[in-house]
Amino acid sequence: MTTPKPFKIAVDDSLLAFVNQRVATGRIPEGYNFPPGKEWTYGVPSQEMSRLKEYWTHKYDWRAVEARINSYLKMFTIPIEHNGESFSMHFVHHRSEKEGAVPMLFQHGWPGSFLEVEPIIDSLVNPSDPSHQAYHIIAPSLPGFGFSSSSKSPDFTLIDIAAINNKIMLALGYTKYIVQGGDWGSMVSRFAAVGHSDNVLACHVNMIVATPPVWYTQPISFVRFVVWAIMNAKKPGSMLAKMLWWRKDENGYLEIQGTKPQTLTYALADSPLGQLAWIRDKMQPLISNDYRWQDEDVITWAMMYIIPGSTGSSAIYTNGKGKKAKIFQQVLLDKPLPAKQDFGASVFPDDVFNVPYFWASACVSKNIVFWKEHAVGGHFASTEKPVELVEDIREFTKNIRKENMTALKQSGKLKL
Repeated sequence: MTTPKPFKIAVDDSLLAFVNQRVATGRIPEGYNFPPGKEWTYGVPSQEMSRLKEYWTHKYDWRAVEARINSYLKMFTIPIEHNGESFSMHFVHHRSEKEGAVPMLFQHGWPGSFLEVEPIIDSLVNPSDPSHQAYHIIAPSLPGFGFSSSSKSPDFTLIDIAAINNKIMLALGYTKYIVQGGDWGSMVSRFAAVGHSDNVLACHVNMIVATPPVWYTQPISFVRFVVWAIMNAKKPGSMLAKMLWWRKDENGYLEIQGTKPQTLTYALADSPLGQLAWIRDKMQPLISNDYRWQDEDVITWAMMYIIPGSTGSSAIYTNGKGKKAKIFQQVLLDKPLPAKQDFGASVFPDDVFNVPYFWASACVSKNIVFWKEHAVGGHFASTEKPVELVEDIREFTKNIRKENMTALKQSGKLKL
């Protein structure tokens, strides 16, 4: 069995000097005079970028952030062979000492990273209430993200990511486990549930992508969908209105990353401020009104892309184009998850990809054991609403079938 190696982040002084020099000498273009409330219409306002540049130049301390991450998160790397390629996969792994803890694979998305697990990991691994379920948490950097190496194959898909993460779990001795994720992590979780159903016994997500019910196989659900769509297409704040708004006004990044990820990466790898602006643009419209990003966190999230300078984090969007889109459709969207798996979802109102329960029960899973629609919260659930997400994961786990829970707890007992 391949043995994981402990990992500490240690950015080379030369790379850090390059980043600091680029930030200090970076140019901020002039902006536009939009009316109040419309400042982000053309992207990140120049005033915001100027302020972040000032903070980065004079206050941000990467070495302090690096030391904090290294001291708080137990990180490892492990070599994984897949489809003729060798990957060095980076992951966080915290084992609980509590009896009956179950393994859970946490998967991030873009523009996030493995750091999304940080706000929830302690509560899940070492709950303060002895009656609460505990978890062994494994949180990889997806291939091409953070400190995991990237595939060189243009045919690399979400199927491959799910397979690689499953190999990590098996290498750690977890033959049965739960998957959890938002953004791309939600879709990788579902791909894992489809492709590795003997290992993945339960799936919880906080973002749902689904195609509509089909009229000739799901006539009742199709009629409900049509009525729902008519009633909600122009209803402010509705799920459908948000999805349509996102597709119309906020979808440019997806088209660029999905078609020309290599060209984009030249610019982002060479300009730390450019990388910061690129992800900051999508961090803003996805949050709820009660949340404010901290400058240190925004820059640290950007550093997770600046440090590797990889095309992989952009190229994941090619899964929505061409042949890969057909695979995405056929494997994930055209059929619900296996009935033997327990499925749960946390729906936050300021996310832009979610569907109502009737739609999910027709097209996503025939075995929804947990469904929670929150009054407040956005796309980055573990960051914005960590308490609520942890509570949802625990409630979901309570509803997992007895035979699945028995297998999960048995898997969690394995000594590594």
